[in-house]
Amino acid sequence: MTSVDVLEIDAQIDPAGLYAALTSSISEVVILFERPGGLNDRAIDLLAEVFSDPDVVAAYSDETVLDRGGRHLWSSYKPDWSPERLRSQYYIGDLLAVRRLCALAAVLAIATDDSYATPRGTVLRWDLMLRLTEHGGKVTHIPETLFGRRATDAAAADLALSAAVTDCAAVVRAHCERMGIAAEVRITEPGGVIHLHRDLDPSTKVSLIIPTCGSSGVIWGQERIFLIELVESILEKATWTNVEFVIVADTTTPPHVRTAIRSLCGDRLVWVDYDKEFNFSDKINRGRRASTGDVLLLLNDDMEVIAPSFIEELVGLALDPGVGAVGARLLLEDGRIQHIGHRYAEGTFHLFAGYDGDYAGPERMCLVTRECVGVTAACLAVQPEVFDAVGGMALDFPNNFNDVDFSLRLRAIGLRNIVTPHATLFHFESVTRDGTVTAEEAHLLFTRWGDELSSDPYSNPNLEPGRIEWIEKPTR
Repeated sequence: MTSVDVLEIDAQIDPAGLYAALTSSISEVVILFERPGGLNDRAIDLLAEVFSDPDVVAAYSDETVLDRGGRHLWSSYKPDWSPERLRSQYYIGDLLAVRRLCALAAVLAIATDDSYATPRGTVLRWDLMLRLTEHGGKVTHIPETLFGRRATDAAAADLALSAAVTDCAAVVRAHCERMGIAAEVRITEPGGVIHLHRDLDPSTKVSLIIPTCGSSGVIWGQERIFLIELVESILEKATWTNVEFVIVADTTTPPHVRTAIRSLCGDRLVWVDYDKEFNFSDKINRGRRASTGDVLLLLNDDMEVIAPSFIEELVGLALDPGVGAVGARLLLEDGRIQHIGHRYAEGTFHLFAGYDGDYAGPERMCLVTRECVGVTAACLAVQPEVFDAVGGMALDFPNNFNDVDFSLRLRAIGLRNIVTPHATLFHFESVTRDGTVTAEEAHLLFTRWGDELSSDPYSNPNLEPGRIEWIEKPTR
């Protein structure tokens, strides 16, 4: 059986202190945590079982937060291993178990790295986790509350991390350099949250694939032609200009809309006529075949740009190795959240739909770029080769769930889907068409994907299913 040791470490431990603590043990695995706090009785046995897999280099668990009297206040329920989120936030928490010899090598590398200030405490553990996983080390999440921490301690730790945010940024920047990730590391307060803004080669051409029928609607009390307003907002606000506009338009699209789009887009326009009954998936596939860009960016026509750098944010992530689809934060007409990633838990849900647009979310999850099980095709970036690898959009989902199906097919070939709050647009959802889900569509989705719709790795089995929210299951 794998031997496991428990090491209590100082809140501001430095690399030398951590190296000494690791060498004081002879166990294969050590559990690092700070006092005051307490381990669940099952922790050692569960971690010994996890590390029986020789590929596992680190593990973490959920945590419970207690008041001064030791009574339960709330629980911190975490996702399974989320490498992109770790680049933005140390979401691992206060309990970290590591394979000792691997950790020793990583800490030694930290101690001899003079490119940034000596990391301490949580910043040091963040650095350790990044280094342990840079070459494919496996990380396991145990969805049980194996550690209890005091609420006051959590608040103090949060303040300390905010104070050390410059050190956090330096650690992440060094990680990016080691991994060959060309990005500007930006600090986003509060709570030590980091934003990696990828640097794009100026030659990167982006194909904006926009299905449309040239429809109109009333937004903010004014009539607008959606396609024209979207294209104008991209031309006026977007900071990335190396784009082509692939407009897949019904043949019934009004002539004045065609004329306006030709005038706006000029030689960057690729017009694809569509003369069939509405099928969103087919329209996207036809747009892909007509495109010539290095990255595809699918856009509904009922959108308006908020963040000028939305193209760079989405495309930069889509070009990362191992990434499937990348989605944005989309806001409704009144500023509430429409989309910030999917949740699949006994159904498919837009996570936190209807919440305030700047809602931070549990553990600030809505403020960071992170893996998610799926993203909406209303605004989705993907490499053409990746799109083709899964056969594009499924034609048997002409109206709804085509993005769910697409996201799950990407995951089935081992790719990660990502959502970023740093790409933000308005989405005037379904203003001009009936968004009702039919029984046939729902049956097809559940027949095809079954258990995948109840096993979201970026949710948590301790949360109530069938909800858009992060609600803890009642204690039974």
